[in-house]
Amino acid sequence: MTVKRVMQTSRWLGLLTTVLIGAVPALILFGLATGAFTVDALIAGNPTLNIVTPPGAGAVTGYVLIEALLMAVGIYVLWQVRALFGAYAAGDILTLESAQTLQRAGGGLLALAGCNIVATAVQGVLLTWANPPGQRQLAVGISNTEIWFLLTGGLLMVVGWALVEAARQADENRGFV
Repeated sequence: MTVKRVMQTSRWLGLLTTVLIGAVPALILFGLATGAFTVDALIAGNPTLNIVTPPGAGAVTGYVLIEALLMAVGIYVLWQVRALFGAYAAGDILTLESAQTLQRAGGGLLALAGCNIVATAVQGVLLTWANPPGQRQLAVGISNTEIWFLLTGGLLMVVGWALVEAARQADENRGFV
């Protein structure tokens, strides 16, 4: 009964993940089309920064490119999770490939957390670069979101490593039978 439940739930979660893979870029494109990345919107979206002089086109472009990079890392994680749900839905639950996919998803979450920390700092510099000397800002911070991504990513990697070892042991044991 448990395997059947894993397979059924994984089908639904795989479908949801597929929708998210399409929705994330669509949201970025929607933001570009509706002006979410205008100078005024970026200033309003970063109230902790002291933006004296509005950033130029290069800074805004850099900001958007960093958002695209974060999106790419997020899609990589979603892609790995989708592959894992696909394998589980097919009944390939305790396999070496599934364990390695889980490891990659965990590594992607760790990368996403790290990239987000660095991206926030770089984006702050970009948005304040046009300020007069002495008024530019470099703000580095770690929020609860990054902490949870780091912990979850680490957990998934460790569980993935354990499952890789379990799958190898199971293969070895099948060889003795």
